[in-house]
Amino acid sequence: MTVLSHNQALPNFAEHAEDTKNHAIETPTAPQEYVQRYLARQIADRCGDWNALRIIDIGCGRGDTVAWLRAQGWDAYGIDISPDYIERGRRYLAAGGDDPARLQVMNADFSYPFPDNMFDVVLSDQVIEHVADLDLFAAEVARISAPGAYGLHIWDAKWRPVESHLRSPFVHWLPKGPLRRAAVTAALRCGLAAPYFTQFRFADRVEIFHRFSEDETFYRSLRSSIATLQRHGLRCEARLTAQDKIGLRLPAAPKAALPLLGWLYRHMFSAVVETHK
Repeated sequence: MTVLSHNQALPNFAEHAEDTKNHAIETPTAPQEYVQRYLARQIADRCGDWNALRIIDIGCGRGDTVAWLRAQGWDAYGIDISPDYIERGRRYLAAGGDDPARLQVMNADFSYPFPDNMFDVVLSDQVIEHVADLDLFAAEVARISAPGAYGLHIWDAKWRPVESHLRSPFVHWLPKGPLRRAAVTAALRCGLAAPYFTQFRFADRVEIFHRFSEDETFYRSLRSSIATLQRHGLRCEARLTAQDKIGLRLPAAPKAALPLLGWLYRHMFSAVVETHK
């Protein structure tokens, strides 16, 4: 058991050993199949040329998706809040003869170090639920998007039964503060949580998990998230993309059931929203 003195800082939740972003890239992890299908559709609908569209992955981590896209011929870039993640990705790109500057760290004010109207396709996957200021996020997405640009944004839904990071049921449904902390404590006590930091005292594990839930997750309704994106000039479509994702998982699902399945999916599992500037 690890016992810390009062002068020692607890680790950040994201520093757990199972998070691949904490390790060097050996083989880039490909984006999920739905993202690949979306990108293929962009090519088919708009130009037919991989190199004709410039793409950015917001919240790229160590840059797996960017590295994978570069190997496929995309003009791809990435940005993340973590300098450590970006440095790992830059080392991988440089080792392969690519430009490490394709991966950038966000500015201190959370703006993006890219010029206006630079990108034709904007991706974010499991990012929006970690964004404290969604207005700033939407404003920056709109600013760096070229006229006519499209975007695909996927994030964990507010009413997802099990919080996917902590792997604890219902804790994120509760308001932040003492009630949320009590729920996190109960989940850890009952073994209903991710098996991270087990070398620490129970009280320290509670602090690590609760601090992450309080400071680094911001679950909002799908409606309010879309409204924020729209305020910054981004047209949004959620229903069809959510149904398409359901179709990937349930290929035999009757067409009449897709609207209901799509509603359940985007409110209780993942929100999948396309944007168009």
